[in-house]
Amino acid sequence: MHIFIDESGSFTFTPKPHAWSTICAVVILDEAMEAAENALKDFKAENGVAPTDELKLGKGVDEMSYFRLLVRFERLNCTLYGLATNAHLNTPEAVSDHKSSSADALVKYIDKMVHQCAREGIKSVSDQVRRLSNQLYIQFTCQIMLMHSVVSQAVNYYAQYSPESLAAFVWRVDQKEPSRKTKYEEVFENLSPGYLQTMSLDDPMPRVQGFDYSHMVRYDVPEGEQPTYLKDDYNIEVNLDDVLDIQKLIREDIQFVNSKDDFGVQLADLLAGGLKRCLRREFKDNLRAAAFLGRLMINRGRGKHPVLLLTLGQEDVLDQSTVKLINMMKRQQRRMIKK
Repeated sequence: MHIFIDESGSFTFTPKPHAWSTICAVVILDEAMEAAENALKDFKAENGVAPTDELKLGKGVDEMSYFRLLVRFERLNCTLYGLATNAHLNTPEAVSDHKSSSADALVKYIDKMVHQCAREGIKSVSDQVRRLSNQLYIQFTCQIMLMHSVVSQAVNYYAQYSPESLAAFVWRVDQKEPSRKTKYEEVFENLSPGYLQTMSLDDPMPRVQGFDYSHMVRYDVPEGEQPTYLKDDYNIEVNLDDVLDIQKLIREDIQFVNSKDDFGVQLADLLAGGLKRCLRREFKDNLRAAAFLGRLMINRGRGKHPVLLLTLGQEDVLDQSTVKLINMMKRQQRRMIKK
C-alpha cells in the first residue's frame, strides 16, 4: 500500500482561537493508484488548473468539485487518517514543558542501563529533543503519532479487504525544501526509530482472530529474535510476543519528496487542507464537508474521535460548533470490522 503524508497550517502558537492545523495521511492501494491520479487530474481540470500544476485548496476552488473528489476516493477504498491540533492552546510555555517531559521520559531508566554506550546514546537523543525548536518538536510529535495511528488502523482494516496490500508499505512525505535536506528531515531520521519502537511496545497493534495477516509476516519479529535491549540494557522484563517491527515497516521505504512530482502527496495536501478548513469552519457547507471527509475515516474504537486531537498545553473543551462537525465525521466513518 502507498501512504502519502502532508500537513496544513503553521502549528505555532497564535492568540487567535480555533487556529486548527492538521497533518493527514491517505492510503491508496496499488490497484487504485491510476484511478486516484485520474481523479486528481479531473479535479484540476474542473478548477482550471493544468495537470502538471499543483492545486491548493482555497477560495478559488469549487466546493462541490472538492466534494466530488472525496466521493471518488471513497469509491476507490482510499482511507484518510488525520491529526488536528489547535495552535491557540499550544503556548510556548506549554510546548516547552511537553518537550522537557518527553526528554525526561527518554532517560527515565538510564540508571538501570547496563552498557555505557547505550546510556550515552539515549542521553544524546534526549538532548536532541531538548534542543528542538518548538515548531520542529510539534511537527515531529504530530507526524510520529499520525504514522503510528496509520499502522494500527490501516493494517486491521485492509487485512479484511485487501490482505495482499500488507506485503509492502510505501511512505511518501512532503518535502518542504526540495533543494536540500531540511532540519526536520534530519530530526526525523535521528529520533524516529526509538520513538516508533517505544510507541509500538507501549501501545501494540491489536490483531483480530480471523483476519489475514499472512502477507506481512516479514514485518513480524521472528520467534527467538525479539529485541533484548530492554532486558540487557534496562533490566526490564517485557512480553515481546507478536511484536511488529514498526521501524522496518515505516523506514524500509520512506522518502521525503517534492509534491510537485508526486500526485499522492498533492492528494494528501488537499485532504489536510480540507480537514483544516472544515475545523476552522471555512467551507460554505462545513457539515457536508465533515460528512464527506468522515466517509474516508475508520472507526478508532468506542469513545474515540475519528480524528486524533492533540494539545500540548491546557486541555480545552471543544466548542459546540466543532463538536457538531466531529460528530458528523463520527456518524459517517467506516466500520473497522467488516460485517
